[in-house]
Amino acid sequence: MTIEQPPPPVHATAEETPPAPTPPFRRDDFNAFYTQEMSAVTVFLMHQGATAYEAADAAHEAVAKLLPDLWRTLDHPRAWLRITAQRCYWRQTTTRAAPTDPVPDRPGGTCPLAAVVVSEFQQTVLDALRRLPPTMRTVMAWDIDGFTYTEIAEALAMNPAAVRQNISRARRRLITALDL
Repeated sequence: MTIEQPPPPVHATAEETPPAPTPPFRRDDFNAFYTQEMSAVTVFLMHQGATAYEAADAAHEAVAKLLPDLWRTLDHPRAWLRITAQRCYWRQTTTRAAPTDPVPDRPGGTCPLAAVVVSEFQQTVLDALRRLPPTMRTVMAWDIDGFTYTEIAEALAMNPAAVRQNISRARRRLITALDL
C-alpha cells in the first residue's frame, strides 16, 4: 500500500527531520497546483481526525473558494488552502450529521481519495493522533505537513514557543501511544 506522505516523525526532533521540499508550481497552472496539493491537504485533515471522506469534502470546499483567481494573488496559497480546509472541516463537524450511506463511485474526475491509501501502521498513527487534544493534533498536522514552527504560529495565530511546546508534548504522547 502507498500514501502520498510518509508517516509522522514521532520520535525525531525538528532539527533532525528537515521538511520535505515542495516542488514549485506556476501561478498560471491551477491544475498543477490542484494535483500537487489535494492529496496533501486531504492527508493533512486526516491527521487532524477527519475521516477520508470528511477530509476530501473539506479540501474540495476549500479549493472551490480559491477559484477562479484568488489562488494567484495569495502569497502563501499552500498555507491558505490548509487554513481554509481546516475551517471547513471544523464547520462540517459542528453542522452536519454523519452520513450513513456509502458514497457511490462516480466515473471520471479526480478524487484525492484515489491517491490516499493508508497502511496499517499509518492507520495506527492516525488513531493515536485522534486521541490527542485538539491543539496538539492541529499543530502536529501542520508539522507533519512540513511547515516550520514560525509558519505554524503565523497560520494559527499562536506564539512560536507554544507551537514548539505543543509539538514536543504531542510527540511524547505519540511515542507512548505507539510504544516506540
